[in-house]
Amino acid sequence: MIRVVLAVILTVVLLGISLPAIDHAAGVNSDRRVESIASQFEQAAVELNESEDLPPKGVRGPQRIVEVQFPTPSLTATAVQNFTVARRDGQMHSVLIYRVGGRPERVHHIDAPVVNAKGGTLKLGRISGHQTFVFRLRRESTTDDPIIEVHRAGG
Repeated sequence: MIRVVLAVILTVVLLGISLPAIDHAAGVNSDRRVESIASQFEQAAVELNESEDLPPKGVRGPQRIVEVQFPTPSLTATAVQNFTVARRDGQMHSVLIYRVGGRPERVHHIDAPVVNAKGGTLKLGRISGHQTFVFRLRRESTTDDPIIEVHRAGG
């Protein structure tokens, strides 16, 4: 009986010691996965902006489809708390800001003007699992400058 109690106590102590390390590893893993997604967003936007011709008014512009897999909360991954792409006021670049779990907020710069379908900031908030995004080159309605419009496919 004493052996069983000691085994249970030892198991609880070892589990208590290892949980912070497991949490940290899950956060690092998720950070790495979301940074890869941010790079895919940047690559699609910059490629459209630099390698495609701006379409005439009223003509649908060229597009790119980006399929990604956001971390799903589990023992080896932490939830994405915030995922936002914001164009700097009138400038020709944007920033992608994300935060995974309780980890610090990260900023990824995109050398292209990225907006949502309504011309504003793309705010996804908490997001997980498989997602498909459509990036489309179009003219800005007020200045005729090129902008990259992005929205989630199917939503």
